[in-house]
Amino acid sequence: MFAPASVARVLRFDSFELDLHAGELRKRGVKLRLQGQPVQLLTILLQSAGDLVTREELRNRLWPADTFVDFDHSLHNAIARLREVLGDSAEVPRYIETLPRRGYRFIAQVEEVQAPRIDAENGNKTGEAVAVATRPKRGAGLILALFSCAAIGFAAWIAWQHFYGKSAVPPIRSIAVLPLQNLSGDAAQEYLADGMTESLITELGKISTLRVISRQSVMQYKTSKTSLQEIARELNVDAVLEGAVEHSGDRVRVSVHLERVSPESQVWANEYRRNIRDVMGFEDDIALAITDEIQVKLTPEKRLRPTSAHAVDPEAHDDYLRGRYLLGLALAFHSKFTDKEQYTHLDILAAIGHFKQAIEKDPGYALASAGLADAYIELGNPQWGGAPREALSEAKAASTKALELDPSLAEAHFSLAQALEYEWNWSEAEKEYRLALKLNPNYADAHLEYGRFVQALRRNDEAMTQMNYAIELDPFGIRTREFVAFVTYASGQYDLAVKQFENLGDDWGLVWAYREKKMYPEAIAAWQRWKLTHRSQPQRRCAVCLATLAGIYGLEGRKREAQRLIDELRELPPDYHVSSFFFAEAYADLGDKDQALTWLERAYEEHDQWMVFINSYPGLEPLRSEPRFQTLLRRMNFPS
Repeated sequence: MFAPASVARVLRFDSFELDLHAGELRKRGVKLRLQGQPVQLLTILLQSAGDLVTREELRNRLWPADTFVDFDHSLHNAIARLREVLGDSAEVPRYIETLPRRGYRFIAQVEEVQAPRIDAENGNKTGEAVAVATRPKRGAGLILALFSCAAIGFAAWIAWQHFYGKSAVPPIRSIAVLPLQNLSGDAAQEYLADGMTESLITELGKISTLRVISRQSVMQYKTSKTSLQEIARELNVDAVLEGAVEHSGDRVRVSVHLERVSPESQVWANEYRRNIRDVMGFEDDIALAITDEIQVKLTPEKRLRPTSAHAVDPEAHDDYLRGRYLLGLALAFHSKFTDKEQYTHLDILAAIGHFKQAIEKDPGYALASAGLADAYIELGNPQWGGAPREALSEAKAASTKALELDPSLAEAHFSLAQALEYEWNWSEAEKEYRLALKLNPNYADAHLEYGRFVQALRRNDEAMTQMNYAIELDPFGIRTREFVAFVTYASGQYDLAVKQFENLGDDWGLVWAYREKKMYPEAIAAWQRWKLTHRSQPQRRCAVCLATLAGIYGLEGRKREAQRLIDELRELPPDYHVSSFFFAEAYADLGDKDQALTWLERAYEEHDQWMVFINSYPGLEPLRSEPRFQTLLRRMNFPS
């Protein structure tokens, strides 16, 4: 005789199986990517197979009254997702039939699959089967009745928790905005989806009680098939926002939904249809709606506000997004010392062109001026062989203009901070960095640059605090980890820096760290590995690297080889600009302090951006006690 059958935990139809306990849908044993509302919806339909499930019933069970959601849109999305996974269609349904204005019915045959049962007489397991009714033994009826009462009580408790126990659900304190999908079918529109993603991250980042993952870390999921649960775990966030953008003619449609990770549920969803002229209104509406839904306790002063009350010309905004897109490419290439350096220079110039066009079309557009300032700051890097002083002058003018237009713009304060820093106006630069972070506490780049800034002032503990928080905001950003490793190195933590550079696969960073540890053969080996993997590196960048190699030869006692490299570098044509700062370092390592200080004074006159590190960069340690060096520090207004 068999014991009573257990409750079914798996529902099977065709080649699919839904595990009710795990909330997983499998096809021929392979787990499918389906979670949240679509899984719950499928469960309801399967449990009522053959019967109509009304829209009202679905609303009550999946989207209770205390959850704000665009119900029609959310239900449509959930059904569409189910049909996509099942290979079903609304026109010729195999599984889910739509009954217009009434609800849905699951029309395929469904069987309940039992867990393995035990033969009560001989202890053998039986195979899977549909439950078989048996006559209970004497007294078993009472036991079944008690179990039934317990089950009813448990179900009632679950229902009470669902509808009234919301306060037990932990608040959302961290969020990742995944890259919005471009549904336009036109790759040229990619910048629009990326730009809106970045704008949403920026707007949400203004909430001081919310940790918002940076753009750099979320962009790796742009074409990823990773599940939301896995993404949330990798980024260590409570919720994930995802959606899509579709641009056709002068119309834009944006659909977004916010998914809580634990307990797994959809918090909010909506769809926006607007004219392209109001594209910035999308970003404000979505950010404000999400803020309300995650129930962040904000004072009126901290309440999320639109970036600017100024109505932006849509064509100007389009140019701004294109400029940001190109500048982002340049920064990414620059960060990894790629072979595409010649193209990054062109990207920066093209970005400047787009920002200028945006300003011409809309002179009151503050973000465009801030973007122009950022592009000029990057152009002022001596590696491009340009004129740093002139570029920084343009950057300061553009950021100042942006602040005149919108004093609450974090991006403008950040741009001005960097321009002031490169003017060696330390106190005003720090004030602007702090204002940028006050306006946007989740501004990962501002934490990075401010951390690098305070390290240049030898405030190493403060620097590492900023770097650690930047890692929390941007856990996968290569540029972020490179900054962190450099600041660790510049702070004198060479062993830790070696580990960080090794984890990055950054041989160039290892050259620096090994040099300070006096491990010169290891430093040269790292340099050779770097050169081998950058054979097509533009000559300008190679020139800088050769200057560092010359210094290592000097430290190792190979002075003739070191001098030969330096002589070769000095004979390069002017357009192969080698930072005077690195000539100074090479001569310092060679033991020629007089030449080293001469090159540092030249770097000062050229306004070389590397000069901000003069007081903290380990490679200049042999010069620090020299009177000419101390004079340079005073001329650069370094705090005592």
